[in-house]
Amino acid sequence: MEATLKKYLGKLERMIDPARQAATRSSIQKVFNFEKVPELPFIDLGGIAGLADKDWPSYSYNEAFFDPAKMLLNELLTVFQHVQLRDYHALNIRCNYGTVILPSIFGVKYRLTETSLPWAGHYGSREEIKKLLAKGVPDLESGLGKNCFETAEYYRKILAEYPKLKKAITVYHPDLQSTFDAAHLIWGHDILYAMYDCPELVHEALALITETYSRFMRKWKKHTGEGNEYSTHWNYYMKGGIMLRDDSAVMISPAHYEEFVKPYDQKLLNEFGGCLHFCGKGDTFIRSMCASTKLYGINTSQPELNNMEQMLSLCRDNKLVLLGLPEKYIPKNADTGFIAVKV
Repeated sequence: MEATLKKYLGKLERMIDPARQAATRSSIQKVFNFEKVPELPFIDLGGIAGLADKDWPSYSYNEAFFDPAKMLLNELLTVFQHVQLRDYHALNIRCNYGTVILPSIFGVKYRLTETSLPWAGHYGSREEIKKLLAKGVPDLESGLGKNCFETAEYYRKILAEYPKLKKAITVYHPDLQSTFDAAHLIWGHDILYAMYDCPELVHEALALITETYSRFMRKWKKHTGEGNEYSTHWNYYMKGGIMLRDDSAVMISPAHYEEFVKPYDQKLLNEFGGCLHFCGKGDTFIRSMCASTKLYGINTSQPELNNMEQMLSLCRDNKLVLLGLPEKYIPKNADTGFIAVKV
């Protein structure tokens, strides 16, 4: 494995263009400041199939889950591809342990599958949730928390031998979801009933998860040197230091979003600033979401399910960048405010 690492990291080291990366960062910062740019930043997903050089190793997710060297090479595949495409993709990697990281820190069991990221179990009763609350903030290096910090340290150690990679590659924060998404994974679907039956208990759980989330992020920032002014996540250079995911919020009412989701998102945004993602249809909460403070961008993975005329208007009025939006949804005369996707 050592020989494979040296071969491909050496190859990627020779491909890195610091001037191109600096220009990319500068352009995206202008977009987040809503300054006009001569070319909207874009992620070229459609160009991957036609790349001339496809010589990069790839391992199954389950293999890489237990081997940080294989995980590193898997993560660097997108860097290898997009350096060739010379688009605006962030040069970044993550400790890819899926959505179960924060639940595992709270003692939730998870299982690997053959076809997807890990699946979380959940606590089976409200009595178990009460016992969990009585324990307070868990050890941040329990569950997969330790794996995240150890894998990030491994990445840093390996990349340190390659000056351009060390400077260019960022390790972005693990997938902790959002407070409500994590609560849904920890508690299970009963949380949807509990919002009616015992809202006080739900708020106690959300408060504990938010505090744990904040402490993990503070530790992560200190461990990796990642800042909160600008950072990276997924394909993007972005303003702020956190990417929250509100996938579970699409299942609840606007009133429940206001009570059980937004205040806890806002607490994390107040501390770190950043962007929000959701899958599915967000029409019921998008107006309120866009009014959040220290929110700088929105990523919706399924624009076809949403009222895009409304979303475009709200993002424009609130100076929010739409990240990863397919070109067909972007106004023809747009000269800022978007990071496009070419498919």
